[in-house]
Amino acid sequence: MKRFNIPVEKLPAKGLLMAYFRDSLIFEPYEVKEGRLVSENSYRLEKELPKEGHFFNENREYRYIVREARGDVIELLLTEEEEKRMEPDLLFFDEGIVREEFSSQAGLPKRLRIINRYEYSENDTLVLKNYRISL
Repeated sequence: MKRFNIPVEKLPAKGLLMAYFRDSLIFEPYEVKEGRLVSENSYRLEKELPKEGHFFNENREYRYIVREARGDVIELLLTEEEEKRMEPDLLFFDEGIVREEFSSQAGLPKRLRIINRYEYSENDTLVLKNYRISL
């Protein structure tokens, strides 16, 4: 797989990042300054690409997932604007509790909002199409 760099131009200018590595998880505030991702662990993100990354704020999430077996990367940009155009009955809002090891750190929330996006299949079965993480 060719080298994938996190496209900072697609990220919300400021928010939280969740990055899954083989051996750990990074969950921290970040911001984009002068075209660079700035966070406590930005040096690691420059050296090692996480297997999955979520960069989000209240109304936007950029997500990527590395699929090693296929040698490619799935990229998604999910926005609150899209949800405003969706059928309200197909949106389900949920809250996830942030683990205390993270929520006890300054600047990190105790809960995250999850916006589940459903759709009907050809067989009129309700299926989860996607989700967006929000503050």
